[in-house]
Amino acid sequence: MQLTINISNEQLFDKILWLLNSFRNDGLEIIEHNRENFKLLIEQKKEGLDFSSFKVDSFKELDGLEYQKKIRNEW
Repeated sequence: MQLTINISNEQLFDKILWLLNSFRNDGLEIIEHNRENFKLLIEQKKEGLDFSSFKVDSFKELDGLEYQKKIRNEW
């Protein structure tokens, strides 16, 4: 089994990593933990919202470019 988690708080990240490390002798394998990726995520969040992470099923079949053209033509 595999679990992927994103932790936005660096102090919480340290605590969870400490807790998970205590289970290594029981067979837990930590595949990757990367503070650099974490810091990049924090910097990106400061720059603005990334809406690519939101999945909206009602827009799944809508072509964004065609929608923009339609809206522009209505003006």
